[in-house]
Amino acid sequence: MDLDFLNMPLHDVFKYREELKQQIQVLKDKQSVLNDDLAIRFGNSARNKLNEDGKDYGTVTLNEQGYKVKVTMRQKVTWDQEGLATALMNMDQEDARHYARITYAIDERKYNNAPPGIKSKLQDHRTVELTGTTVDITEDNNGS
Repeated sequence: MDLDFLNMPLHDVFKYREELKQQIQVLKDKQSVLNDDLAIRFGNSARNKLNEDGKDYGTVTLNEQGYKVKVTMRQKVTWDQEGLATALMNMDQEDARHYARITYAIDERKYNNAPPGIKSKLQDHRTVELTGTTVDITEDNNGS
């Protein structure tokens, strides 16, 4: 079934898109339940295999019933910014430079609200790239 979205009445495009959104959400919910159950089903085996290798996280492959089950246990690391800065300042400068990664960034809201003098100093160091386009359609309940 080929649908001509370029020429289809906007009301029909809207209805079709809303139906797709609902179907996608139902599938996402089902996938989330499946993923949670698979994590429970294979989590202990994966954790045991990782522990045998002296690891808390990583990827292991389990062989189950003629299938290879790849389980990845990801990690998220956060650092105490003040404590880390103090530790790096107390380190040999060469070591600190080797281990630390410092990134400067300006919050976009602060940049947009900055006075012209500040903005002009920052502008040359700012790059904006388009990463995609989103079109959303909502019903106009006012009848206009």
